[in-house]
Amino acid sequence: MKKILSILMVISVFLPSLLWAQRVHIDIEARGFKRMKAAMPAFAGPRELADPLWAQCAKDLEISGAFSLLDPKGYINPGPIGSIEPGTLKDWSLIGADYVIAARAERRGAMVSLMVQVVELSTTRVVLSTAYTTKSETMYRAVHAFMDALMQKSLGLEPIFSSKIVAVQKVGNKKQLYVQWCDGTGGAAIKGGGDLVLNPSWSPDAGKIAFVSYWRNNPDLYILDLPTYKVELLSSHKGLNVTPCFDPTGGKIAYTLSKDGDPEIYLSSLSGGEPQRLTKSWATDTSPSISPDGRTLAFCSSRAGTPQIYLMDLGTRKVERLTFQGTYNSEPVFSPKGDMVAFIHLAEDRRFHIALIRTDGTRLKVLPGTGRGDESPTFSPDGRLVAFTSSDGNIYITDFLGVSPVKVTEGGGFTEPCWSRLIK
Repeated sequence: MKKILSILMVISVFLPSLLWAQRVHIDIEARGFKRMKAAMPAFAGPRELADPLWAQCAKDLEISGAFSLLDPKGYINPGPIGSIEPGTLKDWSLIGADYVIAARAERRGAMVSLMVQVVELSTTRVVLSTAYTTKSETMYRAVHAFMDALMQKSLGLEPIFSSKIVAVQKVGNKKQLYVQWCDGTGGAAIKGGGDLVLNPSWSPDAGKIAFVSYWRNNPDLYILDLPTYKVELLSSHKGLNVTPCFDPTGGKIAYTLSKDGDPEIYLSSLSGGEPQRLTKSWATDTSPSISPDGRTLAFCSSRAGTPQIYLMDLGTRKVERLTFQGTYNSEPVFSPKGDMVAFIHLAEDRRFHIALIRTDGTRLKVLPGTGRGDESPTFSPDGRLVAFTSSDGNIYITDFLGVSPVKVTEGGGFTEPCWSRLIK
């Protein structure tokens, strides 16, 4: 997809002679992990600019999984504040903040400028002192650039806000592809794939989306090339052609076919040729996910009598069962590091939750999530966060504790999210 804006970054230092601290390692699975507390008074500048930019920053801080925003009602000075005075740092420390963020928004013709300053209170170092300039209709991109820089410079975390989520959106009787930035901004439906689409999946370079459509009254598999918006038919065998997943090279796709009877998993090259059958079972085998190193296939199978997660060594075709707890486990997806699998788990409360498990079968963790029924997990590009849909039809993002998921869409109707790599 074409990049729709450019961001001008102008760096200047407000507080002199401050040293950069070493990057902090965060164990996001640690039982005692606590997010960094950020204080962010109201931004200076015209309210019609400053207020929505502050609100988007507040939302993205919560989405980040690394920061928690302190309630402005407890601030000694709730703002607006455009820059941080050295003499006020003690005031922010007194309310328990780890970082303080101040910003000023300005309109410059058809452009909007967001000048941000961030100070780490424990070291009094300036983490960021940067201006981000973008088009007024895409102000959220300035927030994305700021958040990615903050995560990198403060905690050494990889950026996530330059990534997108594709999902299926139902409006009336139609189900179409819907693409948005990971925090819910800039969303738009993609037309041209028919009125009933399913199972969207990103290619590793985020340049293609595989999806299933009933365009020709059969669940066929298509590939959408985002730079050209050209749609090509990849598989149209009679019966199922569903649940696609790209391999790490982007040149092959694993998916489910029922052309030989029972639903089985096959592997096809985007360049053509006959699909290669991977599974051979009397049961239903579906929902493939290929590990980042290309060596292992995770999939769901009912061969044990109930849906469970299995791993296949793609070199030897040896299959081992991964999940044993619970009577229903489905929709596996590998983490970007390949050390973990997320999946749907029917828990003791008889609701569906997102669960995580190590690829050696240890450390199963069921996330509390929304508590209403969650499904379709997908990892962030850095593997720290999980997006999913809930029974209210909205997309949520949570960390591995899963206690406070953040809703990133409004209005409902969303299913089957898939998180892309970084958009370049």
